[in-house]
Amino acid sequence: MGTTPRLGRTALLALVAAAFPAGVAAAGPATTVSVDAAGRLGPTGVGAEGGVAWRWAREDGASPLARGRYVQLGPTLGVNPAWAQAGVAVEWVPVAVLQLRLGYDAFAFFGANHSLLRFPSGDARFGRAELAARSSAEETGIGHRASARPVLRAKLGPVVLRSQTDLHGYALSRIPGWYYESEYDTLLRETDWLLANRTAAMAELWRGAGEATLLAGPMFEVTRAGAARLVRRRAGAAAFWAPAARWLGFDRLRLYALAGVVLADRNRRGEPFAVLGFGGDADLAGR
Repeated sequence: MGTTPRLGRTALLALVAAAFPAGVAAAGPATTVSVDAAGRLGPTGVGAEGGVAWRWAREDGASPLARGRYVQLGPTLGVNPAWAQAGVAVEWVPVAVLQLRLGYDAFAFFGANHSLLRFPSGDARFGRAELAARSSAEETGIGHRASARPVLRAKLGPVVLRSQTDLHGYALSRIPGWYYESEYDTLLRETDWLLANRTAAMAELWRGAGEATLLAGPMFEVTRAGAARLVRRRAGAAAFWAPAARWLGFDRLRLYALAGVVLADRNRRGEPFAVLGFGGDADLAGR
């Protein structure tokens, strides 16, 4: 998740100065509830997710690399018209430029909206017409996914750089076959892997008090499905707005968007895509 822009270690160390604000060392774990909802086009879909996280923060050091370090653990829940998900994740920031996340998710597929939709081969087409033609063939079942997500992030003046890589291992079914995976819009075997990367360079267009910010800039994304060797490349723009205004009980709000065009994909080349989401965090304890 192909060729993707990469930042060398030296460049990251040079860019990280002032990238992250000083943190506060907590006497005990801070408890945060998070809720997000998003809709997308290309393919069309909606979903919501939430979770509870307990974070143990470390006191900031003198070096810019020793800011904002923590370990976080908590359960997650998600739902959309095709499946419900429950999982657990641990997140670790050993240095300011690197965020590591490991997770496990269990999925309950509803047998609707393309869930566990089986295709005859890894070369099969799964464009909108093919999905519509097989809309009555969805299956119910339980699936599993183990994930690793390293994120590199840095800031140079008003420019924020972020490169997120997702590595997933799937066990979708006990029945051999090729299954449509709607989150990444690809085909996977009953046991398979997927690699995805999204890199963005966003300019800080506005900075308010605390964590308030408005970021926007270009992004590039590549996704590779393991057994089918399907590669999709997309390019476009990303935006993120955090007004830092307390509202409806949330301590931090966010609105984020992606939009662009598919550069390479045998089913969707040249098609537009867009994602619009919003969410918030509520700090319950350990402030």
